[in-house]
Amino acid sequence: MQNRRILLVKTGASGDVVRTSTLLHLYQNDQVVWISKGANCDLLPQELPNLSILDIDQAAHQDLGHFDLVISLDDELSCAQLATKASKDKLVGAYVDDGKVLYSEDSSEWFDMGLISKFGKQQADEIKKQNTASVQEILFRMMGHVFAGEEYLIREDVPAKPQAKLVGIENRAGDRWPTKCWDKYEELADQLRDRGFRIRFFEQRDHLKDYIQDISECSIFISGDTLGMHLALALKIPSVALFTCTSSTEIYGYQRMKKIVSSKLMDAFYTREYRQDVLDAITVDEVLDAILSLESQNPN
Repeated sequence: MQNRRILLVKTGASGDVVRTSTLLHLYQNDQVVWISKGANCDLLPQELPNLSILDIDQAAHQDLGHFDLVISLDDELSCAQLATKASKDKLVGAYVDDGKVLYSEDSSEWFDMGLISKFGKQQADEIKKQNTASVQEILFRMMGHVFAGEEYLIREDVPAKPQAKLVGIENRAGDRWPTKCWDKYEELADQLRDRGFRIRFFEQRDHLKDYIQDISECSIFISGDTLGMHLALALKIPSVALFTCTSSTEIYGYQRMKKIVSSKLMDAFYTREYRQDVLDAITVDEVLDAILSLESQNPN
């Protein structure tokens, strides 16, 4: 079937928006309206002729017309309400019934692990711990397809232009997950400088395009489970990712990422408390070895 109208509701978090962009590969012959939020709209491809991007505040006041398929991937009430109200033939994902956010059976593999799980939070967390699939694999199965390594699709105007021996270090993370912030990046940077590398620590930028530009110039990127990690993957930059409190399994590395998983991750799985012992389980030498290995595989 071709030339369908698809509504995709995915507003946040930013890294989730980036990895959801892989779904666009499935709908190249269809007209897709993607509803996102704020700066996340700027992360998405701007030049695809079949893709329209709307901010959710803008979309809420428009008649979007009829859709063959609505893909509703946010569990927030306002997003699920918008997906529910849209004129459609079929909905996959979250919707509202009698004021409560529920989800379709064909999306249960994803939402069973989340905040609106029909099993409750405790069992949802256990299901998430046992999960063996990347987010892309799950999303594609929800749509009745098999994920085959389709790449992220982000804005096209910032191509990767890596500079030799420039290692980008994203030592920041959001306040929600304080254990994402490994505390040994400065020591790692000193050791890398001793080996002839240049270091770029990322700073807050006024526009996401500028942040993407900063990442695009790095020959190797290192961070925790952050937006920067997803952008480096999208730019096809060899990366090292540290996992201290979130699922490493859900991240598909495209054969250019080395994952370093704290041996105590499961003790702090999605905890919002700071856990120094979980961070200490990852050593500087371990991360350094991963970077040196990537550099030997991808000489500049």
